[in-house]
Amino acid sequence: VWASSLSDPPHHFTCSLLWGLDELNFHYELHALNQALVPQLWPDSLDKYTCQSLLWSIFPGGCGLSSWLVPLPWEPCDLGLTASEMEVALLYLNKFCQLLSAWPGVPFHLKSPIKLDGSGNQAAYKAFILACEFYIQTAFDYLGHQPSLLCIFTLV
Repeated sequence: VWASSLSDPPHHFTCSLLWGLDELNFHYELHALNQALVPQLWPDSLDKYTCQSLLWSIFPGGCGLSSWLVPLPWEPCDLGLTASEMEVALLYLNKFCQLLSAWPGVPFHLKSPIKLDGSGNQAAYKAFILACEFYIQTAFDYLGHQPSLLCIFTLV
């Protein structure tokens, strides 16, 4: 994108940039909450890197600063937790639940991997909603305001 086109940026560029910022805010807020809620996992260097790797695995491409090296997405709704198909989102959902499983008060159903049932995957969608509600409520309780949310969380 040329600087001269930024006075009237292409729609795709605007959407992609907003998506990138939204995902980055969510990532950093999730990181801060995880450090605050399970501080015992962060002091040891091995646990620290395990936690960081788990956090990065929630996002397509592993996130981190390297995410800016890949092109901006064309279809934000088909990425990671926001994928329109549960078959695509499941890997990221299970990593998200694995991270949440160490948080105090996590619902029992989020402590084990979620599986597809092959007939509408209603159990997986219910687990997704439960994970989202738990994250939002825990973040709100800790931060005192609504957390940064990916687009899909607005549907929950």
